[in-house]
Amino acid sequence: MMQSAVAQDSVDNLREAREDARRDAAEAAAAIDALAAEDAELVEALAVIDDLIALQEDKVRAATVAIRAAEDAAAVADERADQLDDQIAAIRIRLRERAVEAYIGSEAAARDELDTANLLESTIRRSLIDQIIGDEYELVDQLRTAVAEQEAAEAEAQAALDAAEAERRYLNDRLADLEVTLKEAEELRAEVRGRVAQWQTISDEIEAADQEIADEIRRLEEQARRAAEEQARQEAEARRVAEEEARRAAEDAAAAETEDEADDEPDDDLPTGDFSISHRPVSGIITSPFGERVHPIFGTVRNHYGTDFNGSTGDPIVAASGGVVLSSGWRTGYGNTVVVSHGEGFTTLYAHMSDMNVSAGDQVAGGDLIGWVGNTGWSTGSHLHFEVRLDGVALDPALHL
Repeated sequence: MMQSAVAQDSVDNLREAREDARRDAAEAAAAIDALAAEDAELVEALAVIDDLIALQEDKVRAATVAIRAAEDAAAVADERADQLDDQIAAIRIRLRERAVEAYIGSEAAARDELDTANLLESTIRRSLIDQIIGDEYELVDQLRTAVAEQEAAEAEAQAALDAAEAERRYLNDRLADLEVTLKEAEELRAEVRGRVAQWQTISDEIEAADQEIADEIRRLEEQARRAAEEQARQEAEARRVAEEEARRAAEDAAAAETEDEADDEPDDDLPTGDFSISHRPVSGIITSPFGERVHPIFGTVRNHYGTDFNGSTGDPIVAASGGVVLSSGWRTGYGNTVVVSHGEGFTTLYAHMSDMNVSAGDQVAGGDLIGWVGNTGWSTGSHLHFEVRLDGVALDPALHL
């Protein structure tokens, strides 16, 4: 029994030590500066506090069970005491009846013994009286036993009530601790929810920005196509006029014919057919590829419509291939952005630039400087966000690198 008690004390001490360790860790976690903490630190701190909450909830449940058991034990002991009370009352009634019977019976027996001539009959009567008296002694023993059992039951009931009260005080302390811990956890949880909401908002805005840039590219491409068609119409009209003049002025026919041939030559700066990248836009390594990106802490997913290249602010950015600059300026989410059209619906996009070196309408060749790496727009550090699009729809740049 002693060894069992010692072992239980050791287990209880270990449990208390574990709770103290978790409480210390939770207090340290609660003291974290939620506004300055990184996402990973915030989630880790919340996990530590949740661990303590789980332990405290276990304590609360155990205390609640112990209170219920103690109250049940007290109720059983009270019921036993009540039963003994009825038994004691019944024994006392029987004792009073025996006392009366013994008194009256002994007096009548004495008279009968004096009156009778039969000695044997007198002896039998005395034996019956002694038996009655012996029954009274047994009833007295039963009374003493019942009273002792009743006192023990009442003591047991009181001890159980005392234990229930002690457990109730312990429960109140645990509930108070739990309330504080839950408040601390809720504050951190609110911060985490805010971070998740912020991330989701940015994701939604990036989706909207992607749709906006896609629509803008299609609009600019259509505008460029119409401008090219108008230019071709004007050139055709000019050729027609020139040919008409050539017929009227034979001496100018050779010169006009030479000029028309020069206008019909294709522009080498506008590639046609399948698009290919002739120059890597920056020298940095790829830090984030095209496709879905999972937040490393929150686990939420958003699309990444380009490829991120590592770089330092001020690093040069060159055109991936020859083309015409469709736009150059600030775009929501993308920051300073340049979009270059390469023909056949293909465009490249260069985002988060610190500054641009080209303007809309400029013709560039592959390798020409178009701007510098920066950290503008929705960016967490200096890098180049590079996209390849066909008719405004983002493609994986790795297919063309």
